[in-house]
Order: sequence, then C-alpha cells, then structure tokens
Amino acid sequence: MQNESGKENTTSGMVSKEAELQTSSEAKSTSAELQKSSGTNSDSENEQISANNRNLPATEPVPHLQNYADKDVHHFTNSNLKKRPSLSQLHSDSVIYLDNIIDRKQEVPHLDGKQTKKVQQKLGWIEGVLIRSSLSVFGVIFYLRLTWIGAQAGIALGSIIIVLSSLIGLLTALSLSALCTNGRVQSGGVYYIVSRTLGPEFGGSIGIIFCLANVTATAITITGFAETVVSLMGRFHTQLIDGEIMDIRIIGWITGCVLLMIVFTGVNFEAKAQIVLMVVLVASVLNYYIGTFIPISEEQMARGVTGYDRNTLKSNFFPDWRGEDFFSILAIYFPAVAGFMAGANISGDLKHPESAIPKGTLWSMLITGGIYLSVLWVTGSTVLRDASGSIEDLRDGTLTDCAANFTCLYGTQNSYEVLELEGAWGPLVTAGIFAASLSSALGAMISGPKLFQAVAKDKLFPKIEFFAEGHGRNKEPRRAIVLLFVISMAIIGIGQINIIAPIISNFFMATYALINYACFDASFAKAPGFRPSFTFYNKWMSLIGALICFGFMFLINWWAALITTAFAIMLYVYLLRRKPDVNWGSSLEANSYLSALRRMLKLQFTRDHIKTYRPQILLLCGSPVRRPELIDFVSNITKNTSLLICGHVILGSPSEKVLEVVDRYNKHMIVWLKSRRIYGFYSPVIAPNLSEGAHYLLQTAGMSYLKPNILFLGYKNNWIESNAKEISEYFQLIHFAFDYDKALIILRLPKGFDISSLLNQETVNDSISDNVTAHGVHNVRCKYVRSDGSSIIVSPLRMTASMDSVFTDTVSINFGAYDNPRFHDSRLDVNSEKGIIDGNPSFDLNDSECIMHDRRYNSMRTNINDSEVDSSIDAASIRDLNFEIVTSNTHEALKGRKKSTIISKVMKGDKWKKTLAGGQQLNVFKNRIKKAVIDVWWLCDDGGLTILIPHLLTLERSYLEEAKLRVFTVATDSEKFEEQKKELSNLLDSFRIDVKDVTVIPDISQQPKESTLNEFNQLISKFKVADRNSGQLEEELLAVATDDAELSVLKYKTYQTLRIREELLENSKNANLVVITLPVPRRNGVSAALYLSWLEMLSRDLPPTLLIRGNQKAVLTCEN
Repeated sequence: MQNESGKENTTSGMVSKEAELQTSSEAKSTSAELQKSSGTNSDSENEQISANNRNLPATEPVPHLQNYADKDVHHFTNSNLKKRPSLSQLHSDSVIYLDNIIDRKQEVPHLDGKQTKKVQQKLGWIEGVLIRSSLSVFGVIFYLRLTWIGAQAGIALGSIIIVLSSLIGLLTALSLSALCTNGRVQSGGVYYIVSRTLGPEFGGSIGIIFCLANVTATAITITGFAETVVSLMGRFHTQLIDGEIMDIRIIGWITGCVLLMIVFTGVNFEAKAQIVLMVVLVASVLNYYIGTFIPISEEQMARGVTGYDRNTLKSNFFPDWRGEDFFSILAIYFPAVAGFMAGANISGDLKHPESAIPKGTLWSMLITGGIYLSVLWVTGSTVLRDASGSIEDLRDGTLTDCAANFTCLYGTQNSYEVLELEGAWGPLVTAGIFAASLSSALGAMISGPKLFQAVAKDKLFPKIEFFAEGHGRNKEPRRAIVLLFVISMAIIGIGQINIIAPIISNFFMATYALINYACFDASFAKAPGFRPSFTFYNKWMSLIGALICFGFMFLINWWAALITTAFAIMLYVYLLRRKPDVNWGSSLEANSYLSALRRMLKLQFTRDHIKTYRPQILLLCGSPVRRPELIDFVSNITKNTSLLICGHVILGSPSEKVLEVVDRYNKHMIVWLKSRRIYGFYSPVIAPNLSEGAHYLLQTAGMSYLKPNILFLGYKNNWIESNAKEISEYFQLIHFAFDYDKALIILRLPKGFDISSLLNQETVNDSISDNVTAHGVHNVRCKYVRSDGSSIIVSPLRMTASMDSVFTDTVSINFGAYDNPRFHDSRLDVNSEKGIIDGNPSFDLNDSECIMHDRRYNSMRTNINDSEVDSSIDAASIRDLNFEIVTSNTHEALKGRKKSTIISKVMKGDKWKKTLAGGQQLNVFKNRIKKAVIDVWWLCDDGGLTILIPHLLTLERSYLEEAKLRVFTVATDSEKFEEQKKELSNLLDSFRIDVKDVTVIPDISQQPKESTLNEFNQLISKFKVADRNSGQLEEELLAVATDDAELSVLKYKTYQTLRIREELLENSKNANLVVITLPVPRRNGVSAALYLSWLEMLSRDLPPTLLIRGNQKAVLTCEN
C-alpha cells in the first residue's frame, strides 16, 4: 500500500494543472501510464516513457544527486529522472514538456543489479586505507632503522622525533580529512584534492613532486628488502658479486620486476596480496613483543640483549651522536610517517573516499605511531648500544670495550637486525621485514602511477596524455607504471637507504606543506562552497603545519630543500604561464574575490588626490571585434595600471533570446580581450537606442572608487553621409560626457575603425578562399539551414548580410580534422561556453561546410519560431552578435600561425593593404614605432589631461614608447610669445614631463586662407537651412542643422579653428600622433553640424589624431 501511495504522489507531482483539467478517465489512464514508466520494479524501469506521456506538461523535479554531480564521472541508477529545467524554461510562457527534462543520454546500471557492463570494483576503508596505510608505515625504517635511530638520538630525543613526525603527519591528516570531506573525491588522491582546492598551478606542481616521492619510496623499500636478503646471504657466506652494494642493486632490480608483474594484475589482486602481507607483518610484530619477555640466551647477551633492565634504559636515554645530528636522523626517520598517505592516493578505487580516507588514515596513524614509540622504548630498555658479540667478552665483563675503538659488530649502534635478534622466532621477524618492504613497495608502485595518470588526464602538461590511458575495467595506469618503474630502478642503483631517505623526506615534506596550506587557504577564503563534513581541524593549525613542514625541509637538508623548492616553483611558474583550460573553483579564486571585495570596500573611503589620479576610461567601442584598433589604442594608455571598460550598446529589448545571446557574447569577449592582451572589462548594455545605452553606461559603469573619469569615443568618420538621427545621437554622446562631469577623448584614424565592412568585401573572401585551399581545405562555404528545412549557400564572411533569422538556426563552424589541435574542440561553436571550433569527425577535405544549425533548441523547435522575435532590431543584434562570436573565435583559433593561418594571410595580403588604402593593419597599435613623434596642441587649460595622456603613451609597453613630445600652444599676446614659451617650458618641467620642443603660435586671429574657407563652406553647406527658428524643422533636424545666423555668431570661433587647422597641416602632418585640445560645445549654443565640422577641419588629412578635453579639474601637480 505504501508503494502504491508513493507512486500516486510522485505521479501527481509530475502533472501540472493543465493535466488535472482532463476528464477523470483520462487522468486515470495517464496515471497508470506514468506509473508504468516510472515504477519501482526493475522490469518497468527498463521501459521508456510512452509517446503520450512525453507531451504531458511537467512541474519542477524534486532535488536529486544526479543534478549536483559531474555526470562525466558519476553514473546513476535512474535514467528517467527529470533534469533540472533552466530558469528560462520555467519563466517562459511556453509549456515545458516532460520529455524535454528527462535525461536519456547516459547508459546506467539497473537497480536489480543486472548491469549492462562490468563496473569497477571498489575497496572499503579497512582494506583500502587502514591496511594499506599501516603497511606503508611499517616499512624498512621500522625493521631496519628504528633501533639505530634510538641509539643515535637516545630514547628521549628519539621519542621527540617520533612524536614530532607524527604531529606533522597528524596535522596533515586532519587537513587532508577536511579537504576530502568537502565533496566527492575522484581518482588522483592527494593530487586531486590539492589541485581542486588550490588550482592547477599548485596541483600540477605537487602532483609531479608527489609522484617522485612515491617513486623514491618504492626505491627505498625495495632497497631495504634487498639489504635484508644480502644480510641473510652473508650469514650463509653466499654472495652474488661483492656481497654489498652491487648485490643489493641486483636483488633490488629483480624484486622490482617481480612486483611489477603483481601490480600489472590490478589493484584488486594487489589489495588481496596486501591483506596476506598484513597478516605476516602483524604476526612478526607480535613475535617481537613476545620475544622480549622470553628468557634470553647467552648468544643474545653477547650481542647486547639484556632483557628489561633499568641500567640499560638509563644508558640509552640520552643521545650518542656518531656522525649524525637531530635533523639528519629526522630526515632518515620521516619517510616512515609518510606512508599514511597510501590510502588517499588510490581515492579512485575506494567505495566512499570522503569517509574512508579520514577514518582509515587517522586510525592507521594512531596504531602505527603507538607501535613505533613502544618499540623504541622496548629496544632502549633491552639492548645495549655496543656489544662485541663474543661470549668470552661477555664472561670477562669486556662486552662493550669495543666501543672505544669503534670495532663493535652488534648493539643498536652497529647492527640493523635488533628486532630479529630479540624476536621469539627470528625467521618470522625476517618474514615481517619482507612483508613490510614488499607491501610498502607495492603501495608506492600503485600510488605513484595513479597520481601520474590523474595529472595526465587533466592535461596540465603537454605531451603526457599518452600516460592517461587506462587498461581493464579498473582503468589501470600501465603506461605510467612502466615509466615510474624505470625511474625507481634508477634510484635503486644508489643502493643505500641512508642516502635515499633524505631525498624522499624533502619530497614528502613539500607535499605535506601544500596539503596543510590548501586546507588553510580554503578555510581562510571563507567561500560558501567549503563545507567539510570533517570538523576536527583548525585553519591556523593547518598553517602552522605548513610552516613546520617547509622549515623542516631546510633543517633536514638545505641543498635538497632548495632543489625541491626550485623545482616546485619552476612547475608552478610554467603552469601559471601556460594557463591550463580548467575550471575547478579553487580557493585561490575564492581568495581573489575576497581580496578584491575587501579592497573595493576600502577604496570607497579613499579621497581623490591629484597625485593618485589615474585615467579610468569608459570606451564606447561598440562590438570589440569590429573595432580592435580602437581598443588597442586605449590599452596603450591604461595598460594594466588603470581601469578600462569597453562599453557596448546593443540595440534591442531585453528579451529572453537577446539576453541569452548577449550572455554568450559576453563570455566570448572576455576570452577575446584576454587573447589580445587587453587588460580591461567588457560591459554590454541593451537599450532601444545609442543615447539611452550611453546613459546607462555612464551611470552604472564601474563601482566605488573604480569608476570611469574619462569617456573615450571613436571619431565618426562617416558623419557627413549619416542621417540626422545618427548625427544627433553622436553629438549627444559628447554632451553626455560633460553632463556627467567626465573628461572626453575622441580618436580619429584616417580610415576609421570599423572593419566589419571589410569583412563583407569579396576581395577578402577571395583571399581567405585562396589561403584555405593552399592548406588542404577546398571549397569552403557556409550552408544556412532555415527553420523550414530549406538551405542556401553563402560566403563565410557575408553571413550577416544575408541571414534573416538566427533564433532557431545559430552559427557553428565545422573544420573537423584540420591539422590544428585548436580545430578539434568546440571552440568555434556559437553555443559553446569555451568556444572556438566545433569539431566534426566526418570532415571531407573536398567539401567542408560551415553549417548554421541549432542544437540547444532542437527539441523545442515548435515553441521557438521567428514569429516570437520581439523586433527587427533584436533580430539584427542577435544576428550580428552570433556572427561576431564566430569572427572573434576564428581569430583566436588561428592566431599563432604567422604565415600559415587564414587571418594573418588576409591581414598581410596585398588585397587587405589595398582595401585599407595605406597599409593600415589590424595590429597597428600593437607594433612599436621607433623614433616616434607626438605633437601635442595644448590650446586651453583643461586641467592637464591634454599633456598627461601623451606622456603616458611614451612610457613602456606602448606602441609609442620613448616617443618625443613636441608641444604647441597659441599666444595670448603676440608681443610676449617668447615669455609665454618660457613659462610653458617651466610648467612642463615642474610636471616632470620630458618635452623635446615647445612652440608658441604667435597669431591665430588672422583670417584663414581662401582655400580653407572654401573647404569649410563646402562641408557645412549640406547642413545649412534658411532659418533654424522657423518652426518647420523636425526636432532631430533642428539639433543638427545650422543657418547663417549661427555661423555669423560663431564666426570668430570658426576662423580660429580653421587657422589652427592650417598650422596643424604645416607643423604636424608627419607626426605619428597628433593630440589637440577639444573645444567644449555649449548645450543649445552650437548645432551638431557646426561643431562636428570644427572637429572635421581640425583632424582631416592628419595622422591619427586624439582630441582631448579634461573636466577642468587638475590631473597634474607640481607639488611633491
């Protein structure tokens, strides 16, 4: 009954109010069908939802894990669970159908256990973590070096070494537990945890270092095993070559090959082998403890065994350094503690790593730490430091006399086989040494390749994807195993544990330092996403643990620490510059946000001061893709030291479709700006017209102290041919700048900025076609698929001119198997968030097509059609934005190939140069001009911005770096122009601005030349009317047009402008940049046509010209 009720409740929750209005019989039928499609028995789960039910309106799904996990990693048991609908689907006035929100893309196992394919076998916390970690800790250090450490450091300092090492391990284990309980942990162990917390730079560094640590751990454990075998062979007077290091190497290499074959069988067989080895190890440890209570033989006494004796305890309590010190002994001991990470390193093979790792690791540390400490005290109480081994010396009371000349063969200072000597049955302790060595080696041989495989899968480093390949159902990293096996065999060639141990200690210390720091950083960032279920940690203790580990690295072995640190920094810097394309939500990003937020809050209380003035620019650039030169020029001013906001007014209404395309375009522009090394922000607004959009940006752009103080415009080169509305809107932008108390800068290039017209010219298309064909791609064309199924073939670069709708047919370019890795992902896809090219495996060299198609709305095509377009303006905006996404991403995809790429060929080809009529190239403001000259016409005191901006352009990282400044001004008194020149020179010197030359124009009050007047009259004649005040003109035309009355009133101003033009042509025609003080138009005091005519005459026939007007507030000061 409960099951039936549950089904009914579920069904009723899936049916909306429209369905409830059906007749009762239809409702019953629908309920039965839905129960059949989503019932709880295994047979019904195999059935798909019926066609009738697919058209049922559906309500929102209940929360489910499937909607919160990475579907590429996790597999769920119910493929008919509803996906979470998007907000636009919920908010839309259209009905969302059940079939549109059910995820059928994944093949998943059934609930009854009948799986369609074999799934990976997972390990529990005992066999996966506790046993593995404990076996790794009980390695060769425990059996072969612990008693020697006690002899060197004494019981007191030896205990401190063990406790201190365990404390470091405990702090790291607590940090690790916090990190791995903050969500699901995938394969990769420590690397996965650190990389997802601190980001790819730290993660990649620690991944490689920890792989090397595991390789070294493999070598040290196998070396310990080989050393024991050689020792046993020596007892029977047997040897391979020399009975020493060479024998250790040979036996170590043979052992490594045997272990390699075991590891190749897979982690599950290895886990079972570990259990067997664990039984042997436990038996050997118990055998040792039992042996200490058994009466000792005379032979044991001769070798230094005294049984539990107070005098022995006293003699062994304090250190007896013999060529070692505290930190060198710590370096040798520390690898023993390092084994507790063995369980975490196979996180991908654990059933529940988020709970298994903390539980198994902490229990392992508690058990092994206690045993280590107890064995240290037991051996210190039962065995002498020095003994000759001679029974006669024992009887004569001269057993320890050999210590004076360092000839003793036995005792804790001289023999590494004390545990075997004290054990109840010596061979069992030997078996324990073998078990500990082999188990530790197996654990390290599994852990290292797993880590390296995870690093390779993330593609942080180039050329290592080969090692990401997995084999078998458990995806065993056989290629990585072979690679790391070869490295470990090389280290085994050293043949001495005491030399290898300090190397591994530094690697592990560096790893633990980063684990602790990762926990501290994640906690300190206070990100809402950091919510570990393990709460027994403290961020400050994690920080202390990180500092201790880092400090001990240098105290243990300073030169090895320097090498390890330098190697880690090298990897970090490499990854920082490479910028891997990953998004892991690291704590560094959370800290960046927190730091920025705090600084922004602090900045709002900062008062303005002239000495801290920075040009913070709002650039009205339209689409950045269409005006790259304008953005490049402004970037030469702001660089990465001042604020730059690229404002884009998108004409239209904020409809769902427009907002979606704008959001997608925004993401692409962020990448585009970064690819051009523009340090700025892209800020789009949707507005019905340019004027309102400019108002929005001027009011809302920036925040707190980081608000624009300059409005930057591109000069409207075609204003003479424009209609009255366009001229009026552009003129209003100039007024808006002064209305909002902003400075204003206008940049004019001889041929303008907008390259969109060039992209639509057949000359460019021909150049592209020629170069594409030259590189093996023929007949490039675009097929536009309409909503009705019909299609047309168009030129790739003329899509926007011929497309009438893009709502159901969006742009995607398929180059498929083109010989460029950038063409093999979705980065040219308009719908792609990362975007550039949407790869198509069915690529045909003879018939590649740029197909405009839709994927996102294909299932809802009946609900989205052209009739829903809000306006033709919206359609045009969406069409243009979609085209510009492809344009910008084509630039990104093809950049880097200087002579072989399409775009660079187009840029540098003769047709491109001919089109620009002067060799103007796209990167004109990115290439430095040597021995450049900037002419500054500082005609009015605007607060100093007219001279500050040119000075900034002469600084480093500007295309005019080290340019010479020449300053021009007009004389206020023709008889004192020399004095005025000297005053201006002194003023510039007090500003600390290096100026090559200062020129004062003596007289500009004279009437201009006849030719100049004729040129102006011809320009203004198009906009003259008989009488502006006749009341017969439309409002827009009234704001633009001029008449004889206005020309007469402003005659002196016009003549002055024309005289300056004549001086400009005479003095500055060969400059690389001309900077002129911009005249301020009085509102309702001058018409748009007359004012723009002044600007036209000032800047026509000149090199790139910058018209600047400050807001009459000082931006320069002479004070210190």
